[in-house]
Amino acid sequence: MSLNIDNVALSDLLCSLYGSAASSQATNKDFLTRLKGMLNLQHATLIVRPPTTHDAGLIYTSGEDSDVALLGTEEGSYTQLYAQDPLINLPLKEVVTLDEHTPRAQLLKSEYYELFLEPFDIYYIAGIDWAYDKNSRISIRFTREKKQGNFTEEEKEFLRLLIPHLEQSVALGIQLRQLDSERQIYADSIARRSIGIFTLDKQGAILQSNTKAEQFLKAADGFHQAQNKIKLNNSSLNETFNKQVHDAIDLVRRNERAQVYALSVPRDNGKQPYQLLIKPLPVAPHDESDVTPYVTVLIQDPEKNLEISVRTLMDLYQLTMSEATIAILLAEGHTTDEVAAELDIKKNTVRAHLRSMFVKMGVTQQSMLVTLVLTSLASAQ
Repeated sequence: MSLNIDNVALSDLLCSLYGSAASSQATNKDFLTRLKGMLNLQHATLIVRPPTTHDAGLIYTSGEDSDVALLGTEEGSYTQLYAQDPLINLPLKEVVTLDEHTPRAQLLKSEYYELFLEPFDIYYIAGIDWAYDKNSRISIRFTREKKQGNFTEEEKEFLRLLIPHLEQSVALGIQLRQLDSERQIYADSIARRSIGIFTLDKQGAILQSNTKAEQFLKAADGFHQAQNKIKLNNSSLNETFNKQVHDAIDLVRRNERAQVYALSVPRDNGKQPYQLLIKPLPVAPHDESDVTPYVTVLIQDPEKNLEISVRTLMDLYQLTMSEATIAILLAEGHTTDEVAAELDIKKNTVRAHLRSMFVKMGVTQQSMLVTLVLTSLASAQ
């Protein structure tokens, strides 16, 4: 067939490709479906992780759900299909057709054709492989029925032009998923410490805030939001806060060494003051814009206890359930008398547990034990 692809169609195709990488909800289906229509394909299939006997793999297929079913509805069919694929491990970043790999007469007599191609009306196949890292190979396959004709040189040249875009978009998508996973780990850890996080722009206005920060703002206990900025309820302290924020922004603009500012913010309800940190963020000149974060503001409520995993603490130091519970209560600031009362045991029993815990955790003082608990991974889950 002769290609007749206008600039609008090509632009939409590339937008759908990069859009699938940027969206956590994307499945690459829109790009593959557009490509299917553009090149008159039976199927376009992206194999991010090839299936094995123990893993279904990660495969995206063009079109409706019926297209996916057409490639194999029985359990293990994907595994069998790609295990027998003659185009497996192609030369990297080259467009290869099935006819270039296996003479047509030989293919039509093969078991692979009879079992995996003919039942699904697959007659022509073209493929591209590229490497994501040293150990990962990503593949894309294009199939046609006999009536759709074989792949022309013009079509193969068009597919070659797509190779760098395929490489970049898939790599970007994988990296974004990894970053999102890491972000979630950090966010969970921050949430356990009851820390609110704000990012501010070059005017000191709020760009983003996490859930805990929004809860603090809603409570308006010690500070609130006014004209999209953080405003402390204490007017004198608010002036200090604004000066420190703008000093931090100036440090960023002048590309000078970052200085962290700290404030204790009194609360109207009489509880312990919030702990507030103002930290400049490095900004490259070429990245500067109206939505670039210049400052991070961290706010912690010291009244909120740190959530520490009993099970993880037990596993880390081979503690019993009772020992781990006592360690957590001590880390939360309770005295041995309070621990005894809380657990309804004798004070001598608490002391006996402590001696055992000292040995298991390799410490000699209660303060060292508390520090070890607070800095362990049991408090970061």
